[in-house]
Amino acid sequence: MFGRQRRETSGGMIVRGRRLASPRGMGEGATLRATAKPGSSVAFLHNPKFASLTGAMMANPIACVAAKPAAATADSDDAPKLTVARLMQRRPVAVIAHVMGTGFALFLAGGTAGALAKTCTAPLDRLKIIMQISSANQQTAAAKAAASGGLIPAFIAIGKSEGIKGYWKGNVPQVIRILPYSTAMLNSYEFYKQQFGGDQYRETGKLPVPTRLMSGALAACTATLVTYPLDIIRLRLSVDPNMTTMTQVCKAIVKEEGAKAFFKGLPATCLSISPYSALNFCMFDLIKKAIPGEETAQTVATASFIATMLASGTCYPLDTIRRQMQLKSSSYASVFDAGKAILARDGIGGMFRGFVPNVIKNAPNKSVQLTTFDVFKRKIKESEKALAEEKAIWAAECKASKGKKRR
Repeated sequence: MFGRQRRETSGGMIVRGRRLASPRGMGEGATLRATAKPGSSVAFLHNPKFASLTGAMMANPIACVAAKPAAATADSDDAPKLTVARLMQRRPVAVIAHVMGTGFALFLAGGTAGALAKTCTAPLDRLKIIMQISSANQQTAAAKAAASGGLIPAFIAIGKSEGIKGYWKGNVPQVIRILPYSTAMLNSYEFYKQQFGGDQYRETGKLPVPTRLMSGALAACTATLVTYPLDIIRLRLSVDPNMTTMTQVCKAIVKEEGAKAFFKGLPATCLSISPYSALNFCMFDLIKKAIPGEETAQTVATASFIATMLASGTCYPLDTIRRQMQLKSSSYASVFDAGKAILARDGIGGMFRGFVPNVIKNAPNKSVQLTTFDVFKRKIKESEKALAEEKAIWAAECKASKGKKRR
């Protein structure tokens, strides 16, 4: 940036004939004097890739954007002081996104949203799975209670037979799965919308309903393919009382069924999750836009709740089919074969076993997930915009101080 006026040594950086302290020797409260000419390119960073956040901020003059410049020269004691701490206090989200890259920041946002939502609703999720498979598999006391007594007896049976931790059995693989799953789902949905919508979507944010549906379906398939074995492990942990760890489940599957069992029921899963996600994402986008007033966390949560309820009610029978096909004892040849067998054995009600806990679970689950991700995404964009505005203000003040000095 400085051409001939800048060179680096092991003891620090030399700018305009003066040595600055080495970034490695500075603490969080250390300062760096802006010894370069005010308004020069030293204040702006064009290639922000660093090994660590503190090292990046210390080693690079982008920290200038957080300082209020004063009329100063290289030899003045009043030169503006630039601190990493101040920049982190004022624009932490933007700095993190800037150093890691916006894509990675969104990756973490999606994973955090999914893991938080799943952990909060894990007891209801396990109850739903037990209800869904109770007619075909009654290895646990909870499954027997579900088959004979229904929802409440099954919930009580989990606590009596397995203790409080039984409500979270299978949650570890679920949380491990949900980080890549939520990230793949949420970000691939944005990716497919941009691919199908092109420049029109990037400029206006508008997409036809069929395009939104297609994007949601493809996003679901993408996320499912990435994480499906973990879904199998979670199911087996939830319904088999003899299985207590992920390692134990994996060894048993490989030994007794072969590696292909990790993908058992995959077509049924894609068939069930695709229409659900297509409807959920599409309705979420449309309802969010239809709610009058400024977009807030409350409007986002409302939109996600309504969208989730509508999508769940429409696609739940397909979810019941895919859960029964994932069982070790399953011998169904196809989705249609499984559907006919369930109807013949349990009637239409069998297709909706576990629907009540699913509704109770999905309300907070999807609301927390979509709302958290949406808020993260909006905050990242707002912080980046604010950071750019601070750069512009800093440049203007430097220019003004330079003009004042000349006069």
